[in-house]
Amino acid sequence: MIRRWLLALALLLPVAGHAGDARWDDFVSRFVAADGRVIDTGNGGISHSEGQGYTLLLAVAQNDRATFGRVWAWTRSRLQTRGDALFSWQWKPDADGGKIGDRNNASDGDLLIAWALLRGAQRWQQPAYRAEALKILADVRGKLIKPSRFGPLLMPAEKGFDKPAGPIVNPSYWLFPAFAEFARADRAPVWAELRQSGLALLAAGRFGQWQLPPDWLQVGDTLAPAMSHQYGYNALRVPLYLAWAGLDTPERIAPFLAYWDTNPERLPAWTDLATNAIDPDSAQPGLYTIVALVRQRQAGGTVRFGDGDNRDYYPAVLDLLSRQAAREARR
Repeated sequence: MIRRWLLALALLLPVAGHAGDARWDDFVSRFVAADGRVIDTGNGGISHSEGQGYTLLLAVAQNDRATFGRVWAWTRSRLQTRGDALFSWQWKPDADGGKIGDRNNASDGDLLIAWALLRGAQRWQQPAYRAEALKILADVRGKLIKPSRFGPLLMPAEKGFDKPAGPIVNPSYWLFPAFAEFARADRAPVWAELRQSGLALLAAGRFGQWQLPPDWLQVGDTLAPAMSHQYGYNALRVPLYLAWAGLDTPERIAPFLAYWDTNPERLPAWTDLATNAIDPDSAQPGLYTIVALVRQRQAGGTVRFGDGDNRDYYPAVLDLLSRQAAREARR
C-alpha cells in the first residue's frame, strides 16, 4: 500500500530538476515531428505503435503534457483506425504525407499506449485517458490472449502468429512493470497471470551458449527460437523490464551478465542462438544504459549512467527508459 501511494505521488510531482530533462528535450527535437509522429530514424523513417507508446510514457514521466497531447492526437487519428481500440502497428511516410503500412496490430505497442494513458490520466486528472486505456486493455484481453501449458500467452498481433507447430510469441512484449497497474485499473486476473506466464517462459526458453531468450519463441511441444533465431533488438528489452519491475533476481539476470561479460570491451547488440556468433559492431550508448541499470541493481548502490549520444531513435528511447526504470524500480 505504501509503495502504491509513493508511485501515485511520484507521478504527480514535477520532475523539472532531474538530469534527464536535457536528454528528453533532445529526443523530442530529433525524433518527434511537429504533428506528433515519432520517427524511427534507424528503420527507414517509419513510425510504429511501439514508438508512439514509448514516447507517450516518457512524456508523462517528464510532465510534458504538450508533447503527450500531440503524440496521442497523431496516434489516435492515424493508427487507431482498425474498428477496435487497438492500433495499426506501422505507418510509412511518403510524398503525400504517409499511410498505414500494415493494419495488423502489435501487442507491445497497444500495451505501452494503454500504460501511458493510465499514467497520464492519473498525473493530469484526465478521466478520458483512463477510459481509452481500459478500452485498449479490454481488446487485448479479448483478441490477443491464448492459453498454453505455461499460462496465458500474449500473442504479438491479432493475425499471423498462430502456427501449426505452435504459436509464436515475443518474450519482450511481456511488459512486466505495467502488469500491476493494469490489474488495479482493469481488475482482470489475466494481468497477474501474464506476469507468471512470462516468467515461466523466460525460465524455460533459454538457448545458445549464454542461455538467453530469443527475439521470437515458438511455444509448441517444445520451445524453440523462431524467425530470426537471435537474442537481439527485441529481446534486449527483457532485462530492462525485469529490472524495472523488480523481478531481476540473480538467477534471472545471470544469463545476461554472462553474455555481457564475454565482451568487456564492447557490447554486441545480438547473438545468433544457433551458432553463438555475435554482432561484430558495438551497440549505441542506449544499450549500454540497460547494462548499467542491470549491473548496478545487482551490485547495489546508486545507478550511474554514461553520457554517450545515440544516433537513432531506438537506442535513444532505451536510454531514456532505463533512466526512468532506475527512478521507479523496487529494490
